[in-house]
Amino acid sequence: MRAIGYFRTTYGEDDDLPDHLQERFKEYCERYLHQPVAVFRDTPDAHSDFSIFGSGNGNGHGNGAHGRRFPEYGRMLEHIVSSRSNYLVVVPDSTHLGKDLEEVVRKIIEIESTGCKVICEDDDLPDPLQNALDALGPAGVSKERSERIKDSMRRRAMLGKGLGKPPYGYRNSKDGTLEIVEDEAIIVRLIYEKYVEEGLGLRLIAQHLNERDIKTRRGGHWNMVTIRDILRNPTYTGTYYRFGLRLPKAHEAIISPKEYRMAQDQTKSRRPSSRSVNTEPFLLSGLAECGYCGNKMMGVTRRQSWKRKDGNSARGIYRYYQCQSRNNQSLCGYHTWRAGVLESDVLSQIQSLLDADDSSASGPVTAVRSRDRVQTIWDKRVKNAERRFLLSLKRAARGEFGLGAVQNNLRQLDSARTGAASWDREWDAGNTIANWDTLDFDDRQAFLQLHVSRIVVHDDSVEVFA
Repeated sequence: MRAIGYFRTTYGEDDDLPDHLQERFKEYCERYLHQPVAVFRDTPDAHSDFSIFGSGNGNGHGNGAHGRRFPEYGRMLEHIVSSRSNYLVVVPDSTHLGKDLEEVVRKIIEIESTGCKVICEDDDLPDPLQNALDALGPAGVSKERSERIKDSMRRRAMLGKGLGKPPYGYRNSKDGTLEIVEDEAIIVRLIYEKYVEEGLGLRLIAQHLNERDIKTRRGGHWNMVTIRDILRNPTYTGTYYRFGLRLPKAHEAIISPKEYRMAQDQTKSRRPSSRSVNTEPFLLSGLAECGYCGNKMMGVTRRQSWKRKDGNSARGIYRYYQCQSRNNQSLCGYHTWRAGVLESDVLSQIQSLLDADDSSASGPVTAVRSRDRVQTIWDKRVKNAERRFLLSLKRAARGEFGLGAVQNNLRQLDSARTGAASWDREWDAGNTIANWDTLDFDDRQAFLQLHVSRIVVHDDSVEVFA
């Protein structure tokens, strides 16, 4: 395959380093039978070295931030696009693409969007995502300290001792191993019975437990996620799994291995063969709440396919706000609104409040929420987006899904940061409402978070509170 080498060096390093890295790239290509085409080297200032093997030229000038900070990276992209060829872009390791995980991932996405593939020369970790996680790790985490903690945890795992909070149905005994909590174990067995033998789904099992006032360990209501996690956990078979270790009969089992396998088979049979994930956010998330139970209204996307009378296939995508208690816990009723209708109704109410209170600075909409509270909301949103990005990156590095999911989470992180940076400004409320359709999602949500504290939703009415 035709290959391009890219690396970064800094002035003050060994003068022979650039030549050494270039030779390493050539040796890599020889070893794996790739054709070296070009090498691009960036340094921190405006100077750069560039060389071409074979045909082509290096007259690209870079563009944007890449052209200013790393001109040869910009030239490399221009060379790739102008040549209309797919290359293997080889880097010594992921740190040559960025100083942190975000920068590395953005570079990988940008390069692979051209049809090229990125790979590291590291024979042990050639995958750039795996290499980045190993070399850089999460921001603010001491790699040395993290490894010491992992070593200690591995030693405990080899003895079959519990690490962290034990799963529902167990507690950590005095010697550190898991022992059964019989009252909880009865519920675990009931969940498997309802799922495997009676064929109930996750929501109906949660409803069954909640209707009988059976509480979780924390005294709360059961939901679909909690039920799902219990059905997925092999610990209940008496086998200990951690750090790649598998210790059978490490503790007393709550269910049999046969029951566990049947539950997994049942899950696979119910799972759709293909699923398209719509990551488009919902504008009223965190603000809209059910007027009957007080829980949040969650955004739901439904997809339907049908045949027309003329025989042609048709598809529709429908977005709703639905009571979270109903969806996750089978509490409350089936209270749902079309997303567009609810958002339009809320906007109309805000406009009416503005019109009715145009002469007062202390009206229900212009009375801005506590800025500290709003700042806390946005800070939490950014932290959650950072967490989702890191989790998706780890899963992509394990091969669970492609780079597209990581890119979606990165977009959500950018959106959260944009909102966090822009909400605390002077708003002309009337002008904002008048130009609502021209605003982007972040501006709309920032305005709502600042001016609206809650939206109470009933089946036939909506009430907006400042």
